[in-house]
Amino acid sequence: MQSTEPLRTFYKTLEGEGEKPLTPDHPYYVSILGATPEKDPVRRLWQRIDISSSESVNLLTGFRGNGKSTELRRLKKLLEDDGCTVFLVNMLDYLLMTKPVELSDFILSLMAALSHAVGEDNDLNLQPLTRSYWDRLTSFLQSEIEVDKFGLKAKSGISAVDLGLKLKIEPDFKQHIQQRLRGHLTRLVEDAQEFVDELVRAIRKTTGDPDKKVVLLVDSVEQLRGLGGDAEKVYASVRELFSGQAGHLAFPKLHVVYTVPPFLLALAQNLGRNLGGHPVTQWPNIHVRKKADNGQDADGIGVMAQIISKRYPDWQEIFQPEALGSLAAVSGGDLRDFFRLIRECLVSCMLGSKPEKKVDQEIIERAVQDLKNDMLPLADEDARFLARIHKSKRQELGSIVELPVQGRCWENNLIMNYLNGNSWYDIHPALIEEIKKQGLLNPIEEEIKSNSCPGTVQQ
Repeated sequence: MQSTEPLRTFYKTLEGEGEKPLTPDHPYYVSILGATPEKDPVRRLWQRIDISSSESVNLLTGFRGNGKSTELRRLKKLLEDDGCTVFLVNMLDYLLMTKPVELSDFILSLMAALSHAVGEDNDLNLQPLTRSYWDRLTSFLQSEIEVDKFGLKAKSGISAVDLGLKLKIEPDFKQHIQQRLRGHLTRLVEDAQEFVDELVRAIRKTTGDPDKKVVLLVDSVEQLRGLGGDAEKVYASVRELFSGQAGHLAFPKLHVVYTVPPFLLALAQNLGRNLGGHPVTQWPNIHVRKKADNGQDADGIGVMAQIISKRYPDWQEIFQPEALGSLAAVSGGDLRDFFRLIRECLVSCMLGSKPEKKVDQEIIERAVQDLKNDMLPLADEDARFLARIHKSKRQELGSIVELPVQGRCWENNLIMNYLNGNSWYDIHPALIEEIKKQGLLNPIEEEIKSNSCPGTVQQ
């Protein structure tokens, strides 16, 4: 019997480290929009920061798992190549993503993340500056906010990591901070702005460049989401933070890029107007489907194949090009789902008795069905909502009351965003058949080509 070692090797490139964000110099990295830089949202962000004279705020949105964090690392390199000092922070380490957020805990989390990133940069050697800020903050929190009872009393002061961890994992501590800081917001914001101002001036002095641009890329804020009874409160709190409190999210001499949840665009129209005047930048799914006829986009499917080729050049010994193309199409251009489908096919090959160890149609159908099963059953209101999106190719928020439905569908990756001139939306291809079964789509008009005509990878 043929060895399963090639299948195991292929599998390992798509899990664990293989799923983490990549830097542009990583051997797995593929420039998704490299052929059309004028349509590249990340290059548009870079250009805005490049021509901004003092400070700026930009917003970036996109669905989880579509490569946004990898693209932020590309933005970091583009800016650093221009001579900027860039800090990239992951707010998953500092924010509790499923509870309402307020300006107080967000600023604390943001400053904790920035301070830690600065402290980790040994070339700048700015640890005394961050230590001074945290000494002041420690004194303030212990005297005014009474954080000692939460186990944060320390002779040497509260560390950014400790505070971030508390805010991330302890809802009671987060709520206590919110309640006690409501009367101290002005001081908290002013101290944060003073720290950022001192930081930028120190970096410019250290580098000998009086015009050095300093950029903060704030990743994972888009993962703020509402669950259960807190759903509406979370949505309202995110809207208040980025709309009502927008003026406090800009910092002197600092260029900031915040990732934001897709639902925020429906809650706060013209959002960028209050945050620097720039439109919200959207990072889309890979364009594997066409808006007009639900057909497949050969260029997008080719990009998906290129991503696999970087990881396992001999993939055609296991998959026919048409088979890989069909998985790319049914994934909707979502990399996590694409990798999952391939991994499940590889597992089936390892367990199978066929000596050639190649993926056949039966294996593909089983992997796709497993993906569908994880998305089902659909509540009636969810199914109706998704049917409207599939027909109109818009977000389709009929009223604010529907926001929990929309948020749930986004969170579960049931909706996808594409960019082809204008931004448009559609539902996950794996769900179209189920929506049709419920009688919510015209079976003739809404024939999905990715099911009846498997995608072909261009060789």
